[in-house]
Amino acid sequence: MFVEKICVRAIHPVILNGFNSKIKSMKTKTLVIFGILAAMLSGCLVKSMHPFFDESDVVYKPGLIGTWIDNDSAKWVISQFTFPKKLFEPDSLDNSYLVEFYESTEYPSKFNAHLFKVGGFWFLDFFPIEADSDQELYVYHFIPAHSVARIRFDSDRSMSISWFGEDWLQNLFEENRIKISHEMVRGDETGYGTQYILTASTDELKKFLSKYGNDPDVFNEDDDKNFLTLKLNRAN
Repeated sequence: MFVEKICVRAIHPVILNGFNSKIKSMKTKTLVIFGILAAMLSGCLVKSMHPFFDESDVVYKPGLIGTWIDNDSAKWVISQFTFPKKLFEPDSLDNSYLVEFYESTEYPSKFNAHLFKVGGFWFLDFFPIEADSDQELYVYHFIPAHSVARIRFDSDRSMSISWFGEDWLQNLFEENRIKISHEMVRGDETGYGTQYILTASTDELKKFLSKYGNDPDVFNEDDDKNFLTLKLNRAN
């Protein structure tokens, strides 16, 4: 399963009180993310406090809309994102996507995803929206984060999504091969569960993507040990 494959670190949940800056005005209840979202945004993937894109970078491709099945037999339902308006006012469509991920339960993990291009490559910025949980006190201690994945369109019915892995980023920091604003959240006394949270501005993050967007150490999709890549095929 995807969660088991991409993460061998401690799993923590993530809490969300709102979306990114452009939808702060929306009235939302506190939403909690578990399962696949916990793995994706806590200790396995490169995380950022700020988006990896500017609004001017965003591209909307209708071809992403539909139902997809990944190589772990999980279902991805992608639709156009909508902003709820006031009572009796129609919702407004956005140029981003609602991504609903179904793995082992009927209730999906949900993301707001933005497609954009940097350095000649396509990327998706994932931001958590919603999942089911009643562990409120525990998850109130966690904050939302953005993750980023490179997307490759193999055909109209097939695509690959490859996330930046946190282990790779940790090696860059430990070897002093990269300078980008970040915070290190230490794990236990052995270092297990240590996380690196990028705090850089969007401009810095775009430079980061431009430099490493085609790094073979990140995106070796032919390597069987690379569990950060998923291949999706259209189901409909």
